[in-house]
Amino acid sequence: MKAAQAAGAEAPPGARSVKVVLVGDGGCGKTSLLMVFAEGAFPESYTPTVFERLTINLQVKGKPLNLQIWDTAGQVDYDRLRPLFYPDASVLLLCFDVTSPHSFDNIFNRWYPEVSHFCKEVPIIVVGCKTDLRKDKSLV
Repeated sequence: MKAAQAAGAEAPPGARSVKVVLVGDGGCGKTSLLMVFAEGAFPESYTPTVFERLTINLQVKGKPLNLQIWDTAGQVDYDRLRPLFYPDASVLLLCFDVTSPHSFDNIFNRWYPEVSHFCKEVPIIVVGCKTDLRKDKSLV
């Protein structure tokens, strides 16, 4: 897999588009996950995201892929806006902070119910973030 272009790139002709939506509690590591993937660099400071979209053009098995990654706000204040970003999602990443049992509980109590209501039959991947901060390796 090779990145051809990043941030805001237009899809090359014939590219398959894949929309990935990141959801999870505010501060759980969604934006850091995105930045490390897209730019290879970890953000130096925490800046809450309202909504962010990053487009990356990749080559996968020699075929062009237009990857659109939507980073959503996890704060309750944005509960009414977040569903506007779910239509046409190809896959959902439900993110949680591995150092926070509350964040993990919210995957089942808050995030899964929300996305399963708005995104029926869209594949879901659960992602544990902040593994570098985990002191007890026996935790999730």
